[in-house]
Amino acid sequence: MFRSLTISTVAVLLALPAAAQTAAQADALIAAIASAGCEVREDNNAAILTASGLSENDAAAVVAALLGDGRATLEGGNLRLKTAGCE
Repeated sequence: MFRSLTISTVAVLLALPAAAQTAAQADALIAAIASAGCEVREDNNAAILTASGLSENDAAAVVAALLGDGRATLEGGNLRLKTAGCE
């Protein structure tokens, strides 16, 4: 999910309102990504989504917010967290 999400729909996601996700949802996804080594790749995206407990739509909104405020970047087609402990 995240690989195709980060490659093909970043521009659309950045247009989503940041309010579409809650702080609890962001915290859940950040924790799941951090636990997986701070990077979402094709081989770990399903496990991260499951661990976060979020729907694909909610995760997409969180990813848009993370990219929009600099807490994540795209590196080589993967999503990389830039939060504490993941620099």
